[in-house]
Amino acid sequence: MIKITLINSGQSFQQFICDDTGKIIDVQPKQDTPSIWIGSQIPVNDPDFMQEGKYCPIRKQYSSSYGYLRHVIQKIETI
Repeated sequence: MIKITLINSGQSFQQFICDDTGKIIDVQPKQDTPSIWIGSQIPVNDPDFMQEGKYCPIRKQYSSSYGYLRHVIQKIETI
């Protein structure tokens, strides 16, 4: 699994936990309501997209292309 930590810029989430394919399976910190990001895809195996200090790329379940969150990746780690 892969943990992506984002720089805190006021968002309600700080970390995405992804499986080895990049599918988001958990969002931290936990919220009272289910996260809209669960099931979305992050290109964890593409070093051109996934770089610390860059905006976080993401593809929603219903989309065919990647966009970027307005949140910068602080750390990428295998857990």
